[in-house]
Amino acid sequence: MSKWFSGMTANVKNFSENEQGVTAIEYALIAVAMATLLAAVLGDQTSGFLGALNDTFEAIKNAILSVTL
Repeated sequence: MSKWFSGMTANVKNFSENEQGVTAIEYALIAVAMATLLAAVLGDQTSGFLGALNDTFEAIKNAILSVTL
């Protein structure tokens, strides 16, 4: 019985000292925060940075199409 108890005690101690799972969760939370920030900054195709970039390329395309040779 004491052998079983000491084995279980060692397993519980190893489990409580293992921080690999905690680190993975921290990295996942950082990734979610960065993805949310990028989505807010870049916006969608009609607003934000991507919207402005899309409008600029549309203006360039229209300028090229309007040129007659």
